[in-house]
Amino acid sequence: MACFGHVAVGLMAGRIQHQGRTLAARPRGEAVTLIAFGVLGTLPDFDVFAVALGASENTVAGHRGASHSLLTALALAIAGGLLARRYGWNGLRTALALTLAIGSHGLLDTLAEGGRAIPLFWPLTGHRFAAPWRFFPDAPRGFAFISRHGFSVAALEFLYFLPVTAFALWPRAARRRPRLQVLDGGAERPLVRSARAETVEIPAGRDGLDGESDVEPTIPPSMRSTG
Repeated sequence: MACFGHVAVGLMAGRIQHQGRTLAARPRGEAVTLIAFGVLGTLPDFDVFAVALGASENTVAGHRGASHSLLTALALAIAGGLLARRYGWNGLRTALALTLAIGSHGLLDTLAEGGRAIPLFWPLTGHRFAAPWRFFPDAPRGFAFISRHGFSVAALEFLYFLPVTAFALWPRAARRRPRLQVLDGGAERPLVRSARAETVEIPAGRDGLDGESDVEPTIPPSMRSTG
C-alpha cells in the first residue's frame, strides 16, 4: 500500500484516544495525539530499516514479517495501555486505540495486490495469510514511488480512505464545562437564627416576684409561651 491508508486509520485511532482523555481537551494536545497515532499506523513498515541493515526479506525480520503480526500489535498495545495509566489516561481505551492503529496495518496489507502475504499470528505460526480479495494497488518502493504510477496509487488510496480521514480530522465543537449561575427571584435563603444567648430585661413587679432575678432564661421568639 501507499501508506496513506495506514495513516488514515492511525488518525482515526488517535481521535478515539483523544476523546477518552481525562484531561481537558486542548487543540494543541489533540493535534499531537493525531500525529503520534498517524505515525504509529505506519510503525510496522519500519522493518525496512532492518532490511537495509542486512536482514533477509525471506525471514520474519524482513519486510512484512514479525512487525506486521497481530500478536506483536497486541503486545505493544498492552504495554502502551499500562504506560498510559501512569499518566492518568484511560489504559483500556489507549490499548484499544493502539491495537487499531498498529494491528490494522497487517490486515490492510493482506488486501494489497502483489507483495508477500502476512504472518498475522507470528510467533504462534509462521504461516502467511492473504485476503481472497486484494483490491488495493501495490505501491512502488523507495524513490520509484515519486512517479506517475506512485501518485496514481496514492490518489486512489486517498479516495478509498476519505471517509476515515474525514471522521478523524473533522473539527469538533469545544465542550464547555457547566457553570453555576445565581438567578434573581430564586428561592429565598432559609432563616438562620443566631445561637448566641439573648437577655431580656423585665421591669420589677411586672411578674409579681419582687426581689427575684430581673433576667429570665433566653427563649427563642418562636418558642416563647403566650399562656
